[in-house]
Amino acid sequence: MDTTQVTSALRIGAALGSAADVEWDEVFAGLRHAVPLMCAVQVTGWDPVARRFVIMAEHGYNRAISQELAHELPRTKWGGQLFDSPVPLLMDDMPHNFRDSPHYQEQLRPAGFEDGLSATLKLGPRQVVGVLHLNAPERSAFGEQTRGFIAEVGTALARRVDPLYHPKFDAWFGSEWSASWVLPVQAAVTGRSPAPLTHDPTLRAVAERFAALGIRTVPFLWPGKDGWHRVRLLRVVDGPRRGVIAACTAFENTPSLTARELDIATGLVAGLSNQAIAEALVVSRRTVETYVERLLTKLDCQSRGEAAGVAARAGYIRPSTTGLGELGRLTRGTDPHWG
Repeated sequence: MDTTQVTSALRIGAALGSAADVEWDEVFAGLRHAVPLMCAVQVTGWDPVARRFVIMAEHGYNRAISQELAHELPRTKWGGQLFDSPVPLLMDDMPHNFRDSPHYQEQLRPAGFEDGLSATLKLGPRQVVGVLHLNAPERSAFGEQTRGFIAEVGTALARRVDPLYHPKFDAWFGSEWSASWVLPVQAAVTGRSPAPLTHDPTLRAVAERFAALGIRTVPFLWPGKDGWHRVRLLRVVDGPRRGVIAACTAFENTPSLTARELDIATGLVAGLSNQAIAEALVVSRRTVETYVERLLTKLDCQSRGEAAGVAARAGYIRPSTTGLGELGRLTRGTDPHWG
């Protein structure tokens, strides 16, 4: 890359950043700086759940061209060639004359677009996560230098256009956390191992209850085949995909809590009395009082209220859709934000 392209690449990298929202105006400004004849640009991301390309950002296209680029062109023979190509394709690379196609004759040419370049955005050698389209008002506006630049920039764009990637997640969670979308359907969060618990129908029911409550996040513990796991549900309300993510990692159990003590902690967070907890667990009130005393010692707390606060923040609770751990009771007064 020459100096202009290096400067543009740095500008685009800064605009992509790591925040939830990409500064697309800055990304496009960086592209125009490196490719001054560019007059229209579109970036799409592949949504494997909806099984279609989603327009992430664009500039310079009318609605008809925009929709055809995103939804119709990928289904054509030219779209198939693009997905098979290891490099960005110029309009005149097509073995079948692209300029004779209805897309060019009826859409691009009347709009004044005489040259074009398209690139698949990939994670790894084969996983297509999006497409980048550029058009210009002059023939031969794009050449080998532009092709090489777009290939380099495409690597940086790929992760940010994936609708199943969530940058805020990376800011919150270390590499030890696995993650999956659980609502509206199950799908891996890009860049993370799938959470091992998301096929549990009971956990999914808790996630549906969580989504209905309108809160943003809740931590808790959940049993798995290989022991207890820390889980945090996250409600995503920004970006191209909205729904619920379940983050998961092994529970080290530093305070050495037992399953029964977790039940007691759950009752405290729910605001239940010792008698109410005893009735829910079908044990005596004295048994509950004994467990509360043990819990205060293990959590280094002086009161039930303090222990409830520690347990809620640390996620030492076992949620459910009904009964002792009913999620609505456990999450009253929680912080509505995450990230």
